[in-house]
Amino acid sequence: MSYEQQSRTAALVMDYPALVTQAQRYGEDPLALLERYRKLGVNGVALYENTVGSRQQAGLIYLRSGAELAAENPGAGFDGRLTYLRELVPGAAADLLTRYSIKPELVNIAGQTYQAWTTDPQYLPAGPDTKLVQRLQQAGYVLVYRPYDDPAVLEPAADWPQVPFVAFNGTEVPGVRVDSRLELVNQRLEGRVPALIEATEQRGLDELVARHGAVRMFSLNPAWQERLLPEEVASKYALAASERSHRLLYFRPYPTTEETETMLARTREVLQAKQVTIGTPEVRPFQTNLTWQALAALGPLAALLLLGLSYPLPRVGLLVAALAGLGALALNGFQPLPGLALIAAITFPALGFVLRRSGPADWLVATGLSLAGVLFVSALGANAQSVLGLEPFRGVGLTLLAPLAFVALSFLPRQDIRKTAADLYRRPLTTGDVMILGVALVAFAVMFLRRGNTSSVGVSDAEARIRQELQDSIVRPRFKELAGHPLALLGLGGGLPGYLPGLLLLGGVMGQASILNTFSHFHTPLLISAARCFIGLAAGLVAGILLLAALRLALRLWQGLRPVPEQA
Repeated sequence: MSYEQQSRTAALVMDYPALVTQAQRYGEDPLALLERYRKLGVNGVALYENTVGSRQQAGLIYLRSGAELAAENPGAGFDGRLTYLRELVPGAAADLLTRYSIKPELVNIAGQTYQAWTTDPQYLPAGPDTKLVQRLQQAGYVLVYRPYDDPAVLEPAADWPQVPFVAFNGTEVPGVRVDSRLELVNQRLEGRVPALIEATEQRGLDELVARHGAVRMFSLNPAWQERLLPEEVASKYALAASERSHRLLYFRPYPTTEETETMLARTREVLQAKQVTIGTPEVRPFQTNLTWQALAALGPLAALLLLGLSYPLPRVGLLVAALAGLGALALNGFQPLPGLALIAAITFPALGFVLRRSGPADWLVATGLSLAGVLFVSALGANAQSVLGLEPFRGVGLTLLAPLAFVALSFLPRQDIRKTAADLYRRPLTTGDVMILGVALVAFAVMFLRRGNTSSVGVSDAEARIRQELQDSIVRPRFKELAGHPLALLGLGGGLPGYLPGLLLLGGVMGQASILNTFSHFHTPLLISAARCFIGLAAGLVAGILLLAALRLALRLWQGLRPVPEQA
């Protein structure tokens, strides 16, 4: 919590090439347009590394294919297989002769000195625009440098500007193809912090992060952004900063300045409401205490043992517990801390309903045990990699399914398991049974699939609007908790016949499992997860009490409709 509360600062970074494109469309100066956006919260700029083609666009060099020059100047000596480059400004291309493993040849044709390239060099990285970097630094902007990777560059990172953050392009870090070059980049990165781009894996980045730390960066695909309203985009950026620990919010402008201004103004408004400061993020290391983690390991082991001993058939229960523990460890490569965190996440949500389920008050016992499990999951699973999102929690799906299986097994009677299996096999099913079980399976499938940031089950437009309003104003509770807690209360105290209480209780297990699932997202600040959890608990409790009262009233009314037997 101390680490996370020191990191409530985000920079609003504008993509400079996209800004230039918008400024040219409206005939404005890019830096003047940037100052307009600065008043709406933008305090950072992302600058891409120049290419050889950038120098051509700036009027510093002349670059043409040999085929075109030969067609225009027959007999002059141009080779159609080459690309020719000459300086328009003295010294504008001198460094290109020694920058790459591709070596151009100097030739003199028609009184002009050309660099003759065997390949088209316009896309080769050519270093930063130092004048623009200095100008933006003097203006006080937070700069993010975006270098390109090309194996032809002999000295990667040799001329990167001294800026706070570096965000790489593509799927690899410059120099990653040659170990000695990657180590060189690692050394030259000193004083700069690499950015972790949301949903983008970049090979070699983990080595840089281990030495320099990292900052999470959020951006939207331009094509997707244009399909969303500015208010919707602002909501996503604010959510990323407040609930997912992104410290660099990477913006690209809309086609129009009006839409861009609406997006930025709304983002700043929601960030202020969520107490996220706009400024320069400060990167600090996340440290753990191995002694306390070793002591915390006792909790999941004790809970797993208690779970196994609580089954009607203890030998079967201990076998189930042992297999579950080994499976959780195996899923995490037998790494003890993440494996024990997963054991806690699958055990504590089920433990309460396995131990006690005689009345609605037992929901409080189950919830208390789930909240105790939260402490163990957080203590054992949070580390420098997981809080950055580099090391995701393994077994998220299992945290929802395993507690269901544990509670379902606890319904086995205290008798020969072979007889129980035979009785279940011979039990006739009615039409009502099929309908109820079908609805239950669909409900469980929806609750299971609606997990993560990209759910397999879509949401309606109305629900999407409600979600956006909730997440802009408060921390939005999870769907599984809003649905699961009332189901548990109905199952514990509704007075329903047959297997219906058991089915409802299994739905309640999903709500308890969701509590642990919420806290297994370590890149989400702990207090945000706590707020989401307790809002879900409060809403679920209120809904459950109301539904329980309504169900009991309905059952009394139904009993009153039964015909009175005639007197003899």
